[in-house]
Formats: sequence, structure tokens, C-alpha cells
Amino acid sequence: MTIHGEAVLKLQLHLANGPFMASSQAESPLVRFGIFEADLSAGELRRNGGKVRIQDLPFRALALLLSRPGEVISRDDFRRSLWPADVYVDFEQGISSAIMRLRDALGDSADNPIFIQTVERRGYRWIAPIVSSAPPSPSAEAPPAPVAATAPDAAAGAIPTSAVVGPEDRRFAVVLWVAGAIVVLGLGGLFLWRTLHLDRPAPVSSIAVLPFDNLSAPDLDDAFSDGLTDEVTAWVSHLDGIRVTGRRSAYVFKGKHNDLGDIGSRLNVEAVVDGSVQRIGDRTHVTVELSRTRDGFTIWSQTYDTTSANWIQIESDIATSISRALARNLTPGTSSPGPRDPEAHALYLEGRYQWNQRNFQAELKSVDLMQQSIAREPDYALAWAGLADSLAVIGNNEEVDPSAYMPRARDAALKALQLDPSLAEAHAVLGLIACHYDYDWVTAEREYKRAFQLNPSYASAHQYYALGLMAHGRFAEADEQLKTARQLDPLALIVDVDVAVLRKYQRDYDGVISVSESIVKRDPNFHLGYAMLATAYYCEHRYDNWLAVDTKVPGDEFMHAVVSGKRDEAQRILEQRIKEAQSGVRRPYDIFSDALKLDERDLAFEWLEKSYQHHDYWLLFINVEPELDS
Repeated sequence: MTIHGEAVLKLQLHLANGPFMASSQAESPLVRFGIFEADLSAGELRRNGGKVRIQDLPFRALALLLSRPGEVISRDDFRRSLWPADVYVDFEQGISSAIMRLRDALGDSADNPIFIQTVERRGYRWIAPIVSSAPPSPSAEAPPAPVAATAPDAAAGAIPTSAVVGPEDRRFAVVLWVAGAIVVLGLGGLFLWRTLHLDRPAPVSSIAVLPFDNLSAPDLDDAFSDGLTDEVTAWVSHLDGIRVTGRRSAYVFKGKHNDLGDIGSRLNVEAVVDGSVQRIGDRTHVTVELSRTRDGFTIWSQTYDTTSANWIQIESDIATSISRALARNLTPGTSSPGPRDPEAHALYLEGRYQWNQRNFQAELKSVDLMQQSIAREPDYALAWAGLADSLAVIGNNEEVDPSAYMPRARDAALKALQLDPSLAEAHAVLGLIACHYDYDWVTAEREYKRAFQLNPSYASAHQYYALGLMAHGRFAEADEQLKTARQLDPLALIVDVDVAVLRKYQRDYDGVISVSESIVKRDPNFHLGYAMLATAYYCEHRYDNWLAVDTKVPGDEFMHAVVSGKRDEAQRILEQRIKEAQSGVRRPYDIFSDALKLDERDLAFEWLEKSYQHHDYWLLFINVEPELDS
């Protein structure tokens, strides 16, 4: 039998027994193919000896393919092997997702396959050669048996050498015994050292929770998998001495399966938590791993099968297990009690998912979902905090009357803190409302600092605080806060936008240009990067450069008319904007700013007063705005 055939036979026997049913006599299949090896008993895939990140379902698909190389495995075979008979899900989507993730792990391509070939309308085939790498049986390494004395030797009265022991041999035996004792003691000391040092929990001080893979069929279940990611992040952020990467940076890796070393380098973290979520009717299957980024070592892993009624407990169990694995304590009193109603929590997760989409319609939907959650459970603190965030982001960012949203956001945040004073997010949004709407800096600064105390890893709170510091001319302190935010959320481009805003207020226009060019280089579709680049050119009166940016990414039509010297067109646009502001769909501050650019000062001051009455956010920066220098 060939090596290839032996490997397949052993693998098939192992799969027939089941990974947890093999006897102690059975060999554990360690199957090599190319630069990879799969250990089916441990459920691990390795590349050149280093562990490759792969989830449970794709690994089981790999095991099935390896057991039948060269054979077309139908999608029905995959369904029967990967799911129990009484489970009904979108199998087509589940199989496609598992194969896609398996190919990602192997660096394989559907168009030019090395390992897995797609056979149209039939299934998949394993096309690479495989070999067994199981350790040899003990008999293969046993020393040869002693050779008995031959008959002629015995007849001649020959005496075996081992039967005669002289002084030299005794001395040699003593030396050998001492040497053996030293080796044993040395091995014992090494074992003790490893027990006391290597087996201790890994000394990890920074961690990222990556978006959990959604292995369910409907796209809507992204709210469930993203919700679990966000809630685990919130729990882990309360571990003593652990820095947790911000959501915006972690979500850069959503749907991707980058090398752990690359993730660790880009996020500047020592460990990552990742996993997958699959909903099957009322049941949910969750797989979670905590891994070191420097070598891919799995510090802890766990699989959960639960119902929606136990969803909150799963979040808590994951956080508790991670804290034990890292030998860290959860900060006392910083975990908000979960709801009694699982549906209230599901509505909250969907609301947070919509809030994170950052567009007006999704923000309005988030408000509605949070209100539904509260209606089901009026004492649910997290839902009140979520409602405050949703209302505040609309009142602060959208073209609406802030007075219709910000006071309601304040009431919701206060209610959340009445129910749970430990919620850092609620303190942060109170700080934002006090600063951006009430112009009450004393209250805002107090709330921001309280948010830092409760959750030092909350990057957004550092951003909010930095903006308030800018408005008060405390640029050095603002710079420090943005450095902290960038460390916590290194891939969040919006943090760099705020750095560019700070450079603008410092009148460092070369700095604005440098930061903005870095932003658009990293993401050519990020429009705020172009907006800040254009702002710097306008402040420096470099109008040709401004027009070049506007040609590439068209921006404000009023500004285009001003920069192009088309005063009549600019005047016409301004009159239209005044009508929009009067009808409540444009902020008064826009009219103030535009009127100044046309040197219509009386009109500008009229709308400045209206901007103050309107509680416009941008009015906060009037004392540091360079466009008002003249």
C-alpha cells in the first residue's frame, strides 16, 4: 500500500470512530499536504508548524475532504457530515461559507485551486496529495533483541561477556548511574520550571475582539453576530490592566481571515478573541478562541450550544473564561445586569447594530429598536444607554433641530445611570451633550473623566474630550487625548480626521495636509479625508489645489462657486440655503459661515444669534476657527 493510501485509510478509520471515540491504542491522524498539516484529534490546522486560525465548521469540512481525496463529495454528503439529521438551516449557504473560510485558511483559490476543486452542480473534490505523519508505533523504535549464544560457542564453554563483571565495569556502571541521575534531575527541574513559568496564563496586556463570523444564512443575523462581538468587547474592557482595541479598528477585519501576526502588528495587540455564531431555529452554536498574535498559540477555546434564553449568560461566561485565562479580574461593579426578557436583549443588539451603521435612516431605526427593548423591559439599563447614544448622534450630526433630540438623549442617559451607575457610555454621552449642546464645559469635563475611570479603553470618550479641549484652546491636552484614542483604535480613520481638525485649529496647515493625504491613501473612498484636505488649501488660499481636490471628489457647491470667483452663483445658492434653514433642514451656523465668506456681515451676525439659539455644534469652536481670523 502506498503512503498516500495508508494515510487515507487511517484517516477514514479515525473518522469512522469519531474524534472523541478512538481508543487509546488508535493512532491520531496527523495528515500532511503541502506545507500544511491537519491534526484531526486536536482540531488544529498548522502551516509550517505554526497554527492557522480556522473555525469548527470549516475544519470539519477539511476533515471530510481529506478522508476522500480525489472523490467528488456532493453537497448532500457535506450536509449529512456537518449537521445533525434533525437540524434544518440554509445548508447551501452554510456549505459555501465553510468552503470559503477553508480556502481562506489554506490560501487557496476557487479559480486556480491547489487543494479544493469546485465541481459545478456536483460538489467539491480534494486534489492535492496527502501523506500520513502519525508517530511510529513503539515496536518500530524498540532496540533489537539480544542475540542468544550459538550452539558451537556453548559447546566450547564460551561465557557471554555480560556474565563477567570486573572492577572497570563496576566503575563504569557507577558513572553511568550518576550521569543518569543528573539527567533525571535536570529533566525534573525543566518540568518544574515549565510548570511554574510556561504553564502560567500568558502575560497579555492588550487584546482585540474581532467580529464573530456569521455562519447563519440571513444577512440580518449580522446583527446577532456583531451584537455578540460588541457585548464581549464591553465585558472584556472591564478586565483590570487590559487595553482593548476599539470597535472601528477591530471591524476592519470583518469577514477576513488575516494572519494573526499581521493582525497583532496592525492593531498593536498581544492577543485576539475571535469566533463564529450559527443560529439554527431557537438554538445558537457559538465557537470562541483566545489566541496569542505572536505565534498563534491558543490560550483558551470553548464551544457553546444554547438557546436565545441563555444569550446573556453566554456573554458573561465568555468574559469570565477570558479573565481566568489571562489571570485578570473583572472590575467589581462594572457589569450591567442583563435583562430578564431575551427578546429585549435581541432588540438591543439589533439597535446597536443599526446605530453603528452611521447613517440617518439606520440611526432612526436604532431609536425605534431601543424603545421597543425598553417597552419589553423598562429597567434595562443598557437599552436606555443605547437610546441615549442613538438620539445624541442624530442631534449632533444630522441636519435636524438638536432640541428635538439632545434633551431626550440626556434624559435617557440619566435613566441608564440611575439603573446602573457603572455605564461608561452613558457618562460619555452626558459629557457630549453638556459640551456640544449646553455649552457647559465644567459638567462635560467631569462626565468625560468619569467615563475614563469606568472604562479606560473607550476610545470614543477620549475623542469627545479632545474636541472639547480643542474648543477651549487646550491643544496640547487635546493632542494627548487623540494619541490615546489612536492607540486604542489604531485603524479608525475618524480619529485621524480629528487630528487634522486639531492641526487646523493650531494653524498648522501643512500638518492638516499631511494627515489628510495619509487618510485618503489608506482609504481612497473616505470623503472626510478629502474634505479636510480641501479645508487646508482654502485656509492657505491655494485655490487651484482646492479645485483639484473638488474635481476628484465633488464637495460643497457653494464653496466651489466662492473659490471659482462666481459671486452671483454663490449668492443664489446662499438664498436657497436660507430657505432650507428657515424650514428646519439646514443648520443656522451654515448660513453664518457662508455669509461671512461673501462679506455680508449683517446677515452673518443675524444667523450667528440664531445659531446660538439653535445650540449648533460648530458654534462650540468659534473662538478657535481660523476662517474667522480676518
